[in-house]
Amino acid sequence: MNKKLKLKNGYCIVIVLSIFCFFNTIILGAAKQTITIGLESLYKDAASIRIASQNNLLLGYSDGNSFKEEGLLNSNSVTLKKAAEDYYFTGSIYNTFRDAEEAAKTYGNGAVAAYLDAGTYCVYINNYKEGLLAVPPSSLRIGLFNDSNELIFISDSSRPLLLQGSENGYSFPLTQVGSTRKYRGAVGAVSGQSGGLTAINVVNLEDYLYGVVPVEMAPGWPQEALKAQAVAARSIAEFQYNRYLSKGYNVVDTTATQVYKGFSCESPSTNLAVDETRGEVIKYNNQVAEALYFSTSGGITEDAKYIWGNEVPYFRAVVDRFESEPAQKPWIRTITISEINTSLVNQGINIGNLQGAEITSRTPSGRVQTLTLLGTSGSHILKNETVRSFFSSTKEGSLKSRLFSFSNFIGTPAQSASGMTVSIMSADNFVQKDISRSSIISSNGIGVIQTGISTVQSAETVKTLNSTSGNSSNSSSFSIPLQNEIVFGDLIIYGQGFGHGLGMSQSGAKGMAKAGYNYKEILTYYYNGVTVER
Repeated sequence: MNKKLKLKNGYCIVIVLSIFCFFNTIILGAAKQTITIGLESLYKDAASIRIASQNNLLLGYSDGNSFKEEGLLNSNSVTLKKAAEDYYFTGSIYNTFRDAEEAAKTYGNGAVAAYLDAGTYCVYINNYKEGLLAVPPSSLRIGLFNDSNELIFISDSSRPLLLQGSENGYSFPLTQVGSTRKYRGAVGAVSGQSGGLTAINVVNLEDYLYGVVPVEMAPGWPQEALKAQAVAARSIAEFQYNRYLSKGYNVVDTTATQVYKGFSCESPSTNLAVDETRGEVIKYNNQVAEALYFSTSGGITEDAKYIWGNEVPYFRAVVDRFESEPAQKPWIRTITISEINTSLVNQGINIGNLQGAEITSRTPSGRVQTLTLLGTSGSHILKNETVRSFFSSTKEGSLKSRLFSFSNFIGTPAQSASGMTVSIMSADNFVQKDISRSSIISSNGIGVIQTGISTVQSAETVKTLNSTSGNSSNSSSFSIPLQNEIVFGDLIIYGQGFGHGLGMSQSGAKGMAKAGYNYKEILTYYYNGVTVER
């Protein structure tokens, strides 16, 4: 079935309607439990994207709730590329892919079916014939090429054309993107930010979590920790749902949102954790919280204001006394003067030749708040998370955390179950020490730990924490000043923890689960004043 267009701007009307429908679909998607992920780790601004299946690929689109099939390609693998040639439009619109494909055959070589929107197709021809209309240039135009590099179909819509594969033995769709990665749901492409294409995956939100949890937390960890991870991951997905709409998707598959690797990484234990918490999110004041998490705290988490510069009520520093098996052990890092000088030059900062660095302030949790780089003709101050990220261009990249010193004494003791020993993390290992002879360093000096009390290093002092109430008081038994807050020459950094420090420590969640806490208790420990609900 076809309909002749009498007006040359009819083509433009179709595209405008397509844009409206697409953005309506992606914005409403959260309520309908689908999510569009930009697969930037695989194909971001790429020249071509390969999509394959065990069986022939279905064509379709997402209505925000499910995949709507439009037709079946006579191929189980295609390569997507920008269709940059000049094309001409026959003037006829078809309601189905099959009708457009049959019509294309009547025009001979150079004619292919083209997708304009749901239930809206036409025929494009790459050589001019009398009566044809020139197709306006478009950055949205994507060509599908078979394994012989022959153009077999064109997508020319702001509502992404999706492809859905299948694999024998599975009741749900499976589509391969690239050489090995497989995804549930459907896949497609949108225009990238630099002229290429970025792959996308449109999938049910719960199925998306199947591909997040096992790469963010080890599947062999306790089930209650995995459930806490599932709820945190679901909360982030919902909180950040519209963050990347300008790019044509909701979230990304990297740490900018959270890591996602699709079906290829799924595990029975993490799938079960997702299923057992289905629909549950973390809320603060009846709003979904951005439940950030990280690997290892090093003994204490952080306040939002020392990361972002503003308060977030559910991000408050908590003593991480359950982090008995840290995924990231204490670490040592050497950064040469030469590396730092190169970073300064690359960032357009001129302080002469670098001489050294000074830790000029710490947050109450003990993390470095300001690090001053000292040069022959000036200084440069790094603040908050810039303390870590400034070093991204050096040999080993950004610092693992801001909980570090230029001294080789590091450690945040935590009270043991008996109250008679403390856990000390050193550069090499994690050991238990007799509390009666242990001491701790603060910026003002060294003090003896009091029996039966957990003690935490802060910016100006050492705080003692009551083991039951969590109330703190300042210890004042100090007389020896802390050394090595300033160094000259290459930096030798002794640190602990891994990540920004906001929200849930994954290592701590593991420890809490092993200690018998359930996932809701874990989440309400790390996120202040929240509830866990559907």
